[in-house]
Amino acid sequence: MTFLDSSVIIDYLDNVRPVVEFVDDQPTLLTSSICVYEVLVGDVFSSGPTTIHETREAFGRVSALDFNESIAIEAVQLQQRFQADGTTMPARDLFVAATARSTGDELVVSDSDFETEPLREVITVTTLND
Repeated sequence: MTFLDSSVIIDYLDNVRPVVEFVDDQPTLLTSSICVYEVLVGDVFSSGPTTIHETREAFGRVSALDFNESIAIEAVQLQQRFQADGTTMPARDLFVAATARSTGDELVVSDSDFETEPLREVITVTTLND
């Protein structure tokens, strides 16, 4: 399975060719409910009319995992690891990374938000659009 960050979903919806080709080749796609929020809130702040349900349907093949207590604990453990290394990461990105790590799948991103060595030591991170 492949775990997608919101940056990949946004690029997919924007029809970024390498991202579309990669995503369409994956048999099973997961994301975090946090990523669903990030994608949909972008729709709310767009210049056109809000189409939250249509936007969610556009990436309906991607199943969302809920943020729960065990993932919260995993996020705190990641934060401890990062803090010991002098690295910081925004809370939402920690939640996404912890959710991906809970599945054992690679985390696929298309931005630099997850380019940190301590994270790459505990989970496979693939960056598209490099």
